[in-house]
Amino acid sequence: MQNNIQPIIKILEELHSGDKEQLEVIFTKEKRVIVEAPAGYGKTKTMIGRIAYLIASGQVPNPKRILALTFSVNAAYKIKKDVAENLPNILSAAPISPVNLKNKVFATNYHGFCRRVLRLYGYLIDPKLRNIDLLKAVDDSKIEVLTKMGIGVAYEEAKEISDYNEAVKKVDTEYLRANYAQYFKKVKAHFLLNEYIPFNAILLLTLDLFTKHQNILEFYKTYFPILIVDEFQDTNILSWKLLQKLIDEKSTIMLMGDSLQRIYGFIGAIPNLMQKAEQKYEMHKIELKTNHRFKNNPTLLLLDRNIRENAKNPYKPAIKEVVNIKIFEAENQEDEATGVVDIIQKIRKKVPGDNIAILVKQRDRNTQKLLEILRNSKLDFFYALYTDEDPEYVEFHKKSLSEFLKTMSRTEGRINTATCQRFIKRMENIYKKQSQDINESLLTLLETFIKVIFTEFKFLTIEDKTELIKDTLENKSLRQYLGYVGSKVIISTVHAAKGLEWDAVMLPDMEQFSFPNWPGLCGPCQFKDACNIQWNNIEQTYEKMFYNELSVFYVAATRAKKHTLFSYSQTRIDTQGRQRTNNLSCLVKIKGINPCITPFNKAPKTASRESL
Repeated sequence: MQNNIQPIIKILEELHSGDKEQLEVIFTKEKRVIVEAPAGYGKTKTMIGRIAYLIASGQVPNPKRILALTFSVNAAYKIKKDVAENLPNILSAAPISPVNLKNKVFATNYHGFCRRVLRLYGYLIDPKLRNIDLLKAVDDSKIEVLTKMGIGVAYEEAKEISDYNEAVKKVDTEYLRANYAQYFKKVKAHFLLNEYIPFNAILLLTLDLFTKHQNILEFYKTYFPILIVDEFQDTNILSWKLLQKLIDEKSTIMLMGDSLQRIYGFIGAIPNLMQKAEQKYEMHKIELKTNHRFKNNPTLLLLDRNIRENAKNPYKPAIKEVVNIKIFEAENQEDEATGVVDIIQKIRKKVPGDNIAILVKQRDRNTQKLLEILRNSKLDFFYALYTDEDPEYVEFHKKSLSEFLKTMSRTEGRINTATCQRFIKRMENIYKKQSQDINESLLTLLETFIKVIFTEFKFLTIEDKTELIKDTLENKSLRQYLGYVGSKVIISTVHAAKGLEWDAVMLPDMEQFSFPNWPGLCGPCQFKDACNIQWNNIEQTYEKMFYNELSVFYVAATRAKKHTLFSYSQTRIDTQGRQRTNNLSCLVKIKGINPCITPFNKAPKTASRESL
């Protein structure tokens, strides 16, 4: 292998030419590396390059493997896809068969890894875990759901279980530690006994197994001497505990993520985790510095840079050049919605092949007005305005999983395109009399997801395909496949759009109480009248809220490859349906951004250079 390393180094240098930071990550001799990788900076490509180099340089001897972990199910399978498609080409000069190459990397999400461990060794802590694949996953956050399951959970017990889930979201380590034993007692007595398993328990049971059976933990640490973690900023307290178990003084570690894209704090992503990990493991930090998504778009490059500088230091960001951005203005929400639709229609007419996303912070009365205008325009669009917490979204995944398991039982675990089409047909029959936007959308998304499995992920084994379907439905992750939907226009929440990209992105409602919204920042804000934050005597808690809102704004503003277009209206519709005077969002007035207000269909009032 060592004799063939030079040709492989040359291939990698050519693939990453001109990006010295990517090459530094790939060829570094440091055993512990943390990589700051913003949106569009080539994180996945760099990760695959690093994996290729580790294999080519003999750092993954048989039978050992690289363990690639990530936050989401979809991201894990994208890594598998990239490994399957790109590693053979990069390592064409290496004397290793495609089969062995595939076995060198095990990519999964945290829950997927824990399921595999419990499938093999879970019986040592509870006999029911022998058949973990037959246990039905359940969300343990809702008290009313837990008490109605028919498994003997009284209200007080359900509250204690729900409180434990809430402590995971709040990263309350003291509560988790103090109530650990009681939580496990309830999981075993009520859930496992009745063939259910709470979502958090999958990780907690694995941690318990590793604690009680040190020899099993040592096996995994030896079998996976190299750990690569993607989306590290989204890691929650249980996943972080798992990682710490798997890391020892011999481990080679690479953690990749972007602190500014930590937009899942509300479901438990640990604040400042990248900094904490860097200090804990004395890691060598590398920052990717070249934005390849916007390489031909100086305005978006500058917008990206200036938002990041505000995140680093909102009091005194290091702004070298101000970016002018065009903000389309309307008198009211109806006029704004009409203007947004008009712009989309013009883009569609001028460049029919381009795909466009309308991204909003939340689903509210203003968004409903936009939907009304969209429908009246007869513009073909895909509805994706749902969150993980929406009852319809949760119920659809629950029913889909149930129907899929029935399909599995009828075919003795064998699935193919025909059996999956029958599964989809059954779901269509269940929802045929329900015409809600969300259900029609999810049916399309389910069909799209199944198609992706047999096209994009055709390299997977039947077992892997089956596991992907189950993991996606259990994790309520169908929305992660929005990028594969055929519609050229999508309306979605920003959170659902993370990790995706479109040719053009519309960001409407860039206004007070919408983006940011009341609970996010506007409620406690002391600058409501002007919507222009003065960074003197700002409380630390307020600074954290601003950072969280800036993170969501950054994700929204960096989803486009060509154009990001902003709009707002002078009046908004409040929660009671009343018209209220509006201010332009503080987020488009941060230091380094100059908003150029432009009435729809007119030229900008002020702009010293080409606007977005």
